[in-house]
Amino acid sequence: MSKNILICDDSPLVHKSMTRLLNASYDVNLFYAENGNEGLDKIAKNNIDIVFLDLTMPVMDGFEVLKRLPSLGYKPTIVIISADVQKEAARRCLMLGADQFLSKPFDKNKLTQLLLNLNVARIEKSMCDTHKGLSVDYIAGFREIANISLGRGAAIISDHLGEFIKMPLPCVSTMGSSDLRFRLIADIRSDQQSIAIAQRFVGGGIHGEALVDLRGEDIVEFGEKLGFSQTNDDKNEVVIDIANIMVSSFLVALSLTISIPFSVRQPIILEEYMNWNHKEYQSDDYFTVEYTYQAETLDVECEVLFMMDSQSTKNYYQIMETLN
Repeated sequence: MSKNILICDDSPLVHKSMTRLLNASYDVNLFYAENGNEGLDKIAKNNIDIVFLDLTMPVMDGFEVLKRLPSLGYKPTIVIISADVQKEAARRCLMLGADQFLSKPFDKNKLTQLLLNLNVARIEKSMCDTHKGLSVDYIAGFREIANISLGRGAAIISDHLGEFIKMPLPCVSTMGSSDLRFRLIADIRSDQQSIAIAQRFVGGGIHGEALVDLRGEDIVEFGEKLGFSQTNDDKNEVVIDIANIMVSSFLVALSLTISIPFSVRQPIILEEYMNWNHKEYQSDDYFTVEYTYQAETLDVECEVLFMMDSQSTKNYYQIMETLN
């Protein structure tokens, strides 16, 4: 008998890859949701047997779905497939009733074994047209790659910090230099207590810059927990160290995902470095990835903006062609 399977994830790339795998080899009926609210509605109306559930989604995240599932009166098998690979995230999911936890990008062999354990019948089906209409554009594709990298980066920071990091939703877009300049100046001037850091990086023909804006009352304590002590009255020293680990953790994770090593320059205070009147900033368009990390109990917010110049776009497209 066919199994009704719901893929509840905001990533078109996940919908595509799961559809390709499941439709090609298994006797299943597939349903889709892009957030937890849609997911609960699909579960209630379609007698869903198995849910592949993401944790980081807009509108309603996976944790909230797990909390609300008991109100539906019956419980499908819940398989978490998430980029949030913090140990605490997995523990909380299992405590809330999830049956399995798989990290993104998922291992197809592990998933195949899991489906076997769940008695999902294998069939022989033509590969033709199994994912028609599920094309993924570059922005959506990179958003999922960024999400995976953020999850791994958050796990690195969480291990150093000994505290759960709230996983952000990455915002991936393109931005003109004038808009970017206006945005950065507005952000810096809006909060005189925040400190902005700039750090350049390069790898695989991709040149970019990471801008980190830290704010909150517990920045120094946050740094101490990460192993960075303040040696003078100027907290910029510890802020630079924090910014460095925020940028490096993401780039290390991104490097593992797209198989390109990155090198970074020493981070410095943004206002001491960024010359927005320089010609290289006046007429370029940037590919940007933006997110905000928050510690669960400390008053610290870390907003990070990665921007890659137009010369890197062609190389980025080539990378995405190999992954899409």
